[in-house]
Amino acid sequence: MQNIMKSYNSILRTILFIFFPGLFIMASCEEELIGQEKVNTPVNNFEHFWKTFDTHYGLFEVKQIDWQHVYNQYRSQVNDQMTDEQLYNVLTSMIVPLNDNHVNLYPTNGELPVFPGGVIRYKDGELTILKVQEDYALNVVKNYVTDLKELSPNMRYGTLENNIGYLNLTGTDSKKDTEKNLEGALNDLRQTQSLIVDVRGHYGGMDAISQYVAGRFASENKLYMTSRKRNGPAHENFTELTEWYCKPTGNYQYTKRIILLTSRFTQSAGETFTLAMNEYNHVILLGDITAGGFSDNPNFELPNGWIFSLSVGDYRAADGKSYEGIGIAPDVIKITTKSDLLAGKDPALEKAIELASH
Repeated sequence: MQNIMKSYNSILRTILFIFFPGLFIMASCEEELIGQEKVNTPVNNFEHFWKTFDTHYGLFEVKQIDWQHVYNQYRSQVNDQMTDEQLYNVLTSMIVPLNDNHVNLYPTNGELPVFPGGVIRYKDGELTILKVQEDYALNVVKNYVTDLKELSPNMRYGTLENNIGYLNLTGTDSKKDTEKNLEGALNDLRQTQSLIVDVRGHYGGMDAISQYVAGRFASENKLYMTSRKRNGPAHENFTELTEWYCKPTGNYQYTKRIILLTSRFTQSAGETFTLAMNEYNHVILLGDITAGGFSDNPNFELPNGWIFSLSVGDYRAADGKSYEGIGIAPDVIKITTKSDLLAGKDPALEKAIELASH
């Protein structure tokens, strides 16, 4: 599942869910799908929702969640006379404490919104959801990078003042395209004195591609992440641990000073990329804490046709720490605000230029 695209909550994905829900059902549901079809009632939808998490979710231990207690708490609120909206409210209330940016609910009746529909953070009983990114805008970046070249919808590069290179990554392309585009960009940036890599708008993609990209900046082989996946009905049933190493890739590696710009919208494969880059001393992290969502998140279907996704894996940094629901903190906190962007300014990028100039 390591090559499964993990992009977060795109409009296209939602449209596909509405019209082709059967295409997104995880293979592990096959036994249930070929068995007796569940009747579409609120009670059956609730039971199916809870049971799928119970069987597949990989972060109960990390999140310290008693899932049976959750069942006991909400089951009495469900009956077959309740409305879709009432069922939606119960199901979303159940998943909020998971504090998981890869757990989503996609109603297909056209009336209820995708949940959470943004970057979620649940801490100390307080829920915040960032619906729109307001700390980064490419059109403002262009005020600083006057020769910005777009190699793909996910990759751009150019130069800044003081002979500083700039690389902007907002997702992952195919391996072939990534290798070709990155080779061209780094050849042009090879003579710069330092490099800013901007992943503030990196919403996810393929971990293996992010691994390759990080390798273009690797000075040596480094263990940067481990992962394991739920593979059985018991909460402790997991595959063997997989070790992820970042190693030098491409014709040469850019190992001068690098400033990695991150934000709350740096997610998924953008975060596994950040884990890899964070292992190297020539890389400085700057910006905001990342989203805190690392695991693959396959999709499942309820009897009523609603789609939901959940995290099946337990991804950890090289030191064994899980950053799920926490995010990766930068070395230097510097956040651009909405008012900054409206004024055409990007203080986080300006700070990155300052650090890259020394």
